[in-house]
Amino acid sequence: MRARNTPRDLGLWMGLMPAGENNDITDVPGVRVGHLSLIEGSGPLIKGKGPVRTGVTAILPRPGNLYRQPCKAGIEVINGYGKSLGVPFIQETGILNSPVLLTNTLSVNDVANGVITYLLQQNPEIGNDARTPNVVVMECDDSYLNDIRGRHVKSWDAILALQRASKGPIEQGSVGAGVGMSCFQLKGGIGSSSRLVQGQNRRSYVVGIIALANFGLLEDFILMGVPVGKLLSLKELGYIPGSLILVGITNAPLSRWQLKQLAGRASLGMARTGSISMQGSGDFCLMISNNTHDEQYLSDWALDDFFRAVVEASAESIWNSMFSAKTMEGRDGRIRLALPIQETLKILRSWQGGLAES
Repeated sequence: MRARNTPRDLGLWMGLMPAGENNDITDVPGVRVGHLSLIEGSGPLIKGKGPVRTGVTAILPRPGNLYRQPCKAGIEVINGYGKSLGVPFIQETGILNSPVLLTNTLSVNDVANGVITYLLQQNPEIGNDARTPNVVVMECDDSYLNDIRGRHVKSWDAILALQRASKGPIEQGSVGAGVGMSCFQLKGGIGSSSRLVQGQNRRSYVVGIIALANFGLLEDFILMGVPVGKLLSLKELGYIPGSLILVGITNAPLSRWQLKQLAGRASLGMARTGSISMQGSGDFCLMISNNTHDEQYLSDWALDDFFRAVVEASAESIWNSMFSAKTMEGRDGRIRLALPIQETLKILRSWQGGLAES
């Protein structure tokens, strides 16, 4: 499914904890992901017509009817310069009763209309003798490459992304909501990673993260502790402030408050990649438990390995989005270059050699 090698494929150190089989969010049992990519046209921007570089990514946290069997959830607003739908309800109740969809900033409401249609078809009681659902749509600004004012994502695209949701391994890079996204002024997009955690009750659990990466300056980019961005031979890269959306899912029995604690640790994973969460960057982490068993919540004192899992998987998801993405030309001939992997590896080797000599 991946067009390019990830850092893990290339033997780079991604942390202490073991990854799941696919090393993506679908390693969490029951999780499914679907993409709808829109890539049309080239050349000068014709407002409302293109070029189009955008899409939708749908995340279904578990099988079955989420409206009738909601998940526990917690959210951390790392920097609130964002337009995501559904945040206040999760903050207030700790409940997720809708799929989670990702798209561009100006298509949030169109995608929400699609999710509403999807949920109404599944649940005829909504609006009659049952309360309305809390639709969750999260976003980043892809206007550097995309005719964002054209609002090319339609409600039926959201439904199609939901219908396409499947088990992994998932496609990463310039796909779905990630088609038009940039990361550290290079091509970004969708990235994902997972970690296996041994719980206090001797049960094994999975923590999976999916990132929509669209943030940062090249000079800030860090990989394995090395300031790669400062050392890459790239110049004259355009910049438009973006955002970062992280969605995490685990099958561990965690409370809403514990999930919020996990979501808060995502910022430490961001920092490993060089993010400073700039003023114009809407940075959110949503953490979900899809555990359906009648189990006692884990002790707060058992959370340290889950914290580590979130930190490692958040960072690796961001790096995977960059390693998996290919160079893309968008509106007005603007180009987002793919991360030059061979040059990056050379920088890492030279840096490590210098440390060894010292």
